[in-house]
Amino acid sequence: MDLWNEKLNRDNITDFYQSTVEMVYSSVFDITKETTRAEQAIVKSYLDTYQQRSVLKGEDVVYTFGEILLKNAKEIVEKYPLPENVTFAPRTLDEYTRNFMLEKILAKIDSTGYKVAEFISSDTKRSKSAKSWQKIMDLFPVTPLLIIQLVLLTLVIWAVSTAAITLPYRDEPLAEENKIYEDSNLQEKYVTVIPYYPLGVKYPNVPVNEEGEADSVESEATEAPVLAPVIAETEPSATRG
Repeated sequence: MDLWNEKLNRDNITDFYQSTVEMVYSSVFDITKETTRAEQAIVKSYLDTYQQRSVLKGEDVVYTFGEILLKNAKEIVEKYPLPENVTFAPRTLDEYTRNFMLEKILAKIDSTGYKVAEFISSDTKRSKSAKSWQKIMDLFPVTPLLIIQLVLLTLVIWAVSTAAITLPYRDEPLAEENKIYEDSNLQEKYVTVIPYYPLGVKYPNVPVNEEGEADSVESEATEAPVLAPVIAETEPSATRG
């Protein structure tokens, strides 16, 4: 059998599995001595190798996979030790177990959670071409996970702020514009602001009757707007002072 010499990807992971799993199963079963532990180690090893596919050359795939497989098998044996008085008969890989493990591997690779986790982990390892951008990223690392958190935080703040403003007054308006303009007549709204303009105009207050209209008798006796007196400048005199 020729050794695998292609870079791993989603299209050829099945071919890589089919070409190596039979030899792999017998080797791992000799270490784990039990089918469940052997299957767990094998599935995890294929997934770990697939996750490193971007940095593995085609000729290094098999060697890296062998190292990962041996490490995972030993870890499972240490994590799930078997009783000393229990023995298992040797087994070979059957068609059901072969297809079952392949389905688990492909389902994990195609799952949304695996793709998101892989995208986030690969983003932190991605090299930056510009040195200035690299320095900025070192000071303020931005990852897809951070962007998602900021978006969620923004939505929460917007929802809380909107609820705090709208809920207490959802049954009654904040202000009724009709009442504002009905309670004050035209003269009170516009004439009373004249003293605030830089014109020096003095406008007397005109009394208003109960109906909001100016009293005609009193308004005739009132004086017209008076401009503030302007002090004439005098020419300087040699004899003054």
